[in-house]
Amino acid sequence: MTDNKPATVMEKKVKSTTYVVSSFFNTAAKETIFDKLQHIAERDVDVAAPGKKILTL
Repeated sequence: MTDNKPATVMEKKVKSTTYVVSSFFNTAAKETIFDKLQHIAERDVDVAAPGKKILTL
């Protein structure tokens, strides 16, 4: 059975609302968080300006 505990839990208060953010990750993953963020950013650039890629992380 897998352990469902989050890797990190953060609380952030914005005005009168408190946000609780839990993060999980796959310990067997072959891709780093930086790789994943770069892929997300590249997709966002493609949506904003199709055919143009000017991104360096």
